[in-house]
Amino acid sequence: MARISRVKIMGAVAAAVVGVAVASTPATADTGHSYGYGSCTHTSDGWFISNGDTLYLKDTCADGFSAALKVDVAPIKTGEGYDFMVWNSNGNGTTKKEDSHNFPEGVKICIKAGIGHPSTGEIGGFASSWVCATT
Repeated sequence: MARISRVKIMGAVAAAVVGVAVASTPATADTGHSYGYGSCTHTSDGWFISNGDTLYLKDTCADGFSAALKVDVAPIKTGEGYDFMVWNSNGNGTTKKEDSHNFPEGVKICIKAGIGHPSTGEIGGFASSWVCATT
């Protein structure tokens, strides 16, 4: 009869524990980056990370405009509709992190970066298409 060493048994137990931990880890779905356009190649850069339901918006151009991010949460609106806007008025090179949302699991989140003036509501230079992920 073959003799199994304690090391082999402990190794198998450790591998099983790791396998269960990995299988039970929630999946994360992240959007790609959405880039606004204007006087710079990219005026703004927005993205969503589902782990923590965090939206990021970076101002990437010293153009006198604030970075803007349209956010559409399922059910997805038609045309250019969206649920809310994230603004980064802190200037070129800064990134705003917004993690105050608690989106339900399995919900589609779409983003589109652009620029504007939050005080007047003037917006423009948005990416041509939405970038989406499911939480």
